[in-house]
Amino acid sequence: MRREITLLFWLSLPLVAHAEPSVPADWWKAPGSLASDDAKWRAKYLQQQKKVADAFAADLQQSQKTGKGMSYLDQGGVSPSWYKPPIVAQPFPGAYSAKLYDLAYSAFLQAHRLQDAYRLAYTAVLQRPDDRQWRQRLIQVSLWLGQREQALTQWTWLAQHGDAAASQQAITLAVSLSRPDLVVQLLSPAARAGTLSDAGWKSLIFAYGELGEPDKALTNIDAALQRGGPRRYLLEQKAYLSYQLGQVHQSLAALQRSAEIYGSTPQLAGEEARLLSMQGNYRLAFQALERARSAASLDDVPFWQLYALLAWEIHDDQAAFSAEKTLYLLGAASQYDLQRLVLLSGKENAQAAMHVAEQGWQRYHLPLFYFEAIYYAGAAQEWQKLGALLRQIPPDDPDGIRKYPAYWMAVGQWASSQGDDDRAGRAYAEVLRLNAEDELAQSNLLWMLIDHDRIAALRALLVGDTLHPAPGLRDVVANALERIGQSRAALYVHGSERKAQGITPQALLQQAGLWAESGSSGLAWSQRRQAAWQSFQALEREDWDGVQP
Repeated sequence: MRREITLLFWLSLPLVAHAEPSVPADWWKAPGSLASDDAKWRAKYLQQQKKVADAFAADLQQSQKTGKGMSYLDQGGVSPSWYKPPIVAQPFPGAYSAKLYDLAYSAFLQAHRLQDAYRLAYTAVLQRPDDRQWRQRLIQVSLWLGQREQALTQWTWLAQHGDAAASQQAITLAVSLSRPDLVVQLLSPAARAGTLSDAGWKSLIFAYGELGEPDKALTNIDAALQRGGPRRYLLEQKAYLSYQLGQVHQSLAALQRSAEIYGSTPQLAGEEARLLSMQGNYRLAFQALERARSAASLDDVPFWQLYALLAWEIHDDQAAFSAEKTLYLLGAASQYDLQRLVLLSGKENAQAAMHVAEQGWQRYHLPLFYFEAIYYAGAAQEWQKLGALLRQIPPDDPDGIRKYPAYWMAVGQWASSQGDDDRAGRAYAEVLRLNAEDELAQSNLLWMLIDHDRIAALRALLVGDTLHPAPGLRDVVANALERIGQSRAALYVHGSERKAQGITPQALLQQAGLWAESGSSGLAWSQRRQAAWQSFQALEREDWDGVQP
């Protein structure tokens, strides 16, 4: 079961505060109740989730407005709202005159004749290509008219001629217009000189990705690291790009180098742990998370999810239980987290396992969780809850729950707790109809008939080879044979049971009673004497053990 849950995780896949918060004993009843200040913690977590969602929505809206991520030249159908067809401008005839051109440009702007102002600036740039003022004017009127490609052309020229402000404007617009070739052209010199900022590296790496050349980005990063020494952002980007290129060992080495120099973070440790897990090094992966555990907060849900999984994988049940419980209380537990928490809780607290399984049933409506819930409800003797769970299955049974013996076993247990022996008997009979080898159903049915002295029913059931029952049924079969008066058969079964378990004084006395009922008073007397002798020896050993040397 443990292995199956682990394998299912890898189809989806990644722990909780470094010290588990003190939680109420009935933690399973109130998801979100982490401590006395649970409302504040829960609100903080939900606020963080909302911030992430709002940031994504804002980024999407900005992308739609600016066209970032779209292809400017290949619209593929409906153009975005900002798109304007390129203006085909014919240069003005005649020679350039500074005073005349300045006067005409001012006049065109005052008359709102932007098309003529664009044509004039375009002509001036053609005739005086080194005049930065006219290029700035052409940029201004181009933006007013939506001619973003023309503005990009002019900003690129200015950037290539030493204008730092124009360089930033050109890069931003080139990214927006999906022109990775220009981004690479503008940023590569700074990358080679070692003066590129982290934001610049991000744009450059993204541009190489759009060009399908991540290997060139990795080459530039390696050169920058060799020339300028370690740098956290570049090491992390090297790890990412190496992983994208299938170089897992190089990616892992970059992450470990960054952690060694700058210290680990929950995010960095999570990536390192995933790479180690890919290599099958689960213990090393868990150790990587352990090193960052003190830095992890309740907001680092992916970190704790991976922590819980790896703790489960290496059989550290205490760490796994702590992490899974906190994920459950935060409301961040996945289907597989709930499955693991049910198994871990059931070892010590059947009531907790029942509530967690019920949560899984309500959230995912999987029969697995339903059967776990009714099993642990019976184990915890929560008969009212078990009855409520059984009544949740509608008459048409769309999930086919009633096809499984576990359902009818729970019905039998619940009916027995309510004193409804007839219903319990029918339920156990249904279990045996579905699975004739179910020893628990056989045992429960026989004990119920014995307790209520249903001799006729016992005689009907005890047919065939009753002298050689399954090991788990020897005791109940022997008692059933004794109840219907087959003392010698009961003695035989009891004898095989005692051989398997060892003969105790209590067993000898029970055998003596059976021998007496079958008319063998001499054997009964011998058994009672042997039981008395064993009891005397046991008492004598206890007395000697209590004497201090």
